[in-house]
Amino acid sequence: MRSQAPIVPGSIFNLTRPMPFKKHWLLASLLMLGSPALATEPDALMTASPASKLESTLTASNRLSPVVRAIRSVEPAVVNIQGNKTISTTVSGSNGTGKQEVNGMGTGVVIDPRGYIITNLHVVQDVTKIEVTLADGTTTEAKMLNFDPETDLALIRIQVDHLLPVIPMGSSNDVMRGETVIAIGNPFGYQHTATQGIVSALHRNIPVNGSQEYKDLIQTNADINPGNSGGPLVNIDGKVIGINVAVRVGAQGIGFAIPIDAAMEVMADLVAACNSDGVTHGLTLQTAYCEQGTEARVSEVVRTASSGNSEELHPGDIVKTIAGVKIQNRLDSELCLLGRDRGEQLDIEIERAGEKHHCTLQVKPNGATTQDRLVREAWDKLGIRLSPVTKQALQAAGEKYSGGLKVLEVRPGSDAAREKIVPGDVIVGIHNWQTPSMSALSWVLKSEEFASVPSAKFYVVRNNQTFWFAMKVSETRTR
Repeated sequence: MRSQAPIVPGSIFNLTRPMPFKKHWLLASLLMLGSPALATEPDALMTASPASKLESTLTASNRLSPVVRAIRSVEPAVVNIQGNKTISTTVSGSNGTGKQEVNGMGTGVVIDPRGYIITNLHVVQDVTKIEVTLADGTTTEAKMLNFDPETDLALIRIQVDHLLPVIPMGSSNDVMRGETVIAIGNPFGYQHTATQGIVSALHRNIPVNGSQEYKDLIQTNADINPGNSGGPLVNIDGKVIGINVAVRVGAQGIGFAIPIDAAMEVMADLVAACNSDGVTHGLTLQTAYCEQGTEARVSEVVRTASSGNSEELHPGDIVKTIAGVKIQNRLDSELCLLGRDRGEQLDIEIERAGEKHHCTLQVKPNGATTQDRLVREAWDKLGIRLSPVTKQALQAAGEKYSGGLKVLEVRPGSDAAREKIVPGDVIVGIHNWQTPSMSALSWVLKSEEFASVPSAKFYVVRNNQTFWFAMKVSETRTR
């Protein structure tokens, strides 16, 4: 059987940080060369700035191609991600291992103007400090909110004092082999690099290791290098059709991207899980395909969770806006709910049989009060915010775990923080019991046997290996 070169994620962790370019010599060269066009038209410079004149000239030129327009369309919403992580290394001359801190790079795209960003999990996993650089050069620190190991997607957020440009969303439902695509990212630290190619193939299943694989990927020959992970794959219309994720070692012109339709569904689930207030507008939406791309259709109406004239809503209605925000897919609706207060009235514009209608729905609890209580209990007693993961997400660990609880956040000063538990860890057991769900964790915390031990072993999966930590459980509710 012919051996194949391994597939690796498209981020990079280097032992040395690349040196920045020295731009002053290039500027000096341009000044010495001059510009014949500007030198021969002094009168025109009195009425228009060089920048506006150049833009006007380019607009009438073939140089302003569809590829250039596509890059300009998405580039403001592409961010560069950098961070440090600690890896295990073999110590020369011995059989032991050591620890070494390395620099990592990746890319992300802004999906909400309030600072919510999608990227690959392997870009930000185990990173001690996630630094995000915006298109305008501003650098700020990001916080990881949620992630999905199976699809290698993560949701992070930066705090901003102004609204950010959002990536224009396309659809991967109608992607064609041979169509032109552009990849934008941070390969080897060269920020906002754009490469062009075509869609080489569709529906690729790519093994990562013996127990994990990326499924249903888009293959492209647009150059995707280490550092491109989490960046957009864009069509000629300037809309995202995929999230770049992996390259084949040793190969040229073979890169892969997660179809954007699948990525948006995963992100909708991740965003919904981040809604700490547990609210809903009473609608279950599905992303459907149309001539314009995608639209959000009502599949179910929960009457008890809504009010106003919600009786007018029916399955099959197309939701156009919620509270004035344009809705094109289920992710848009989940993002629209973030930060809403219970009792808030939302105006919803729908389309039915080609006619527009308006309905008013009230934001109410989503019924997950038990889940909310368990999440709060874990935060108060353990100092960690948790979210369940499936057994499939733990297959690479090599053990038959029936599920686990992934750590989304660690409270500073808690026992979990002192024991170096970090976001990305998955708790699979405590003391003598497995913890495949929040209800299992609640049972453990209420157990008399558990309460009688001064400290308990917490079994944690990290980087597909299982470790244990001894932790106390606080009886004080600390906020």
